Amino acid sequence: MSVDQSIDADPATPPRIDFDHHSPEYRTNWRKISDELLTRCPVARTDAYGGFWVVSDHASLNQVMRDDATFSSGRNTADPSDPRQGIVIPPNPLPQIPLELDPPEYNAYRRILNPFFSPTAARASEPFAAQAVDALLDRVCAGGRMDLVLDLGNPMPALATMKLLGLPLDDWQTYAEPMHRLAACPPSDPDFAHNVQVVGQLGGAIAALLPRLRETPDESLLSALANGSIDGRALPDEEVVIIALLVIQGGVHTTTALFAHAMNWLAEHPEHRERLRVDPALWEHATEEFLRIFPPAMGFARTATRNAVVNGQQIREGDRVFMSFAAANRDPSVFTEPDEVRLDRTPNRHTSFGVGIHRCMGLQYARLWFRLMAQRLLERMPDYVIDQAGTRQNESVGIINGYVTMPSTFTPSAPLGVAMPD
Repeated sequence: MSVDQSIDADPATPPRIDFDHHSPEYRTNWRKISDELLTRCPVARTDAYGGFWVVSDHASLNQVMRDDATFSSGRNTADPSDPRQGIVIPPNPLPQIPLELDPPEYNAYRRILNPFFSPTAARASEPFAAQAVDALLDRVCAGGRMDLVLDLGNPMPALATMKLLGLPLDDWQTYAEPMHRLAACPPSDPDFAHNVQVVGQLGGAIAALLPRLRETPDESLLSALANGSIDGRALPDEEVVIIALLVIQGGVHTTTALFAHAMNWLAEHPEHRERLRVDPALWEHATEEFLRIFPPAMGFARTATRNAVVNGQQIREGDRVFMSFAAANRDPSVFTEPDEVRLDRTPNRHTSFGVGIHRCMGLQYARLWFRLMAQRLLERMPDYVIDQAGTRQNESVGIINGYVTMPSTFTPSAPLGVAMPD
């Protein structure tokens, strides 16, 4: 990334940057790029993907995300020429309800979803999640080898997401793996369209379950959606499927990415690993710090509905705006020594879950699932060593900054005899 014009130039001509969040350069150097943007041009414009603004500083990001009237999350899927193209740049081939809706329409969908994503609901899921973690670790503990992503980071959140939705647990790979492949490659990748097609086929499988759930409702989220209504209108199958796919997409990606980054960092900082192992009370603050320093989602987009000024820059109606969570989390005006991982950092006003009404609805689960995986790994495999040569990061981190594989070794131990939950 390069900055072609300083922020002190003629305000009529905005700072121009060479910025592509799907590029290999950004994957490798996103911290350096974020810091340069914060220092030189916290609100600047790139020509990538038809042109959009990049908002990097904490205050500006909050301004944009909290003003839903001026900066819309909406998407006009019927007209690609309409600048309102949702929360992803370039537009996600899969519509995302309710994320790509604005109030008051957005609020009606959240009322259906909120009971399933409350702190109470997350706490109620803990026994299942804890059993799944120990059962997965039981499968590998005696062999002294495991892939932190493939053996734990991927399956555990996927199993918990299947449980939440009410989908068969044995099918977790069927639903999760296409989502991982879709997030791991840039839109320019030849396999991208195929991965989208496979995810679409999963939508068909979900739709096939809905008639039974309407005849015989249960306590699952998918049943609530199948039998849900807004202003007396039953949710059509298409909307139920879109929402379910969004829940799967969010559930199987973000916690996995956070877990992989945090475990990689702890492997390189054994003194902090030991500190967390012997003092579990640190995990509450440590979780927020890992979220800040390793945001699973690097940022989302909005569309300006009217002219606005953000940090001195004139944004015009119809302009696309990318809000960089990754950069805002490194803003030195908010975070002292932002490049340093402080396990007890407080306060910690990170933006990794977003801010405002569109703040991530699954944040309670993400925190819980991450802590369970990380704590149990440190308790049962405290001396794990990561094979850095065999580790592979996502080709693109434009949306999810995750890993494809992370092999490791450790001292073998006896299994606890924990069965996989059902």
